[in-house]
Amino acid sequence: MGWLITIVGSRLGRLAAGALAAMATILGLFYAGARSEKKNQKIEDLEDFKDTKERIDEVKPSLDRDAALKRLRDNDQLR
Repeated sequence: MGWLITIVGSRLGRLAAGALAAMATILGLFYAGARSEKKNQKIEDLEDFKDTKERIDEVKPSLDRDAALKRLRDNDQLR
């Protein structure tokens, strides 16, 4: 443990420790931002899924072929 104090106590050791601390801080901020963005993306994806599910649930089932074709044409989903 004494060698660690000797290395950090020297001028070069303090410079290396400072550079290492700065890099660790930048890396920590980068990972925190990536984690936050991933969380926000997951929330956005779930909100999109909820909206899509609500739109699907709004469509009333119909056994009428002509009505189904008209709905598909109106929504540009007919191939």
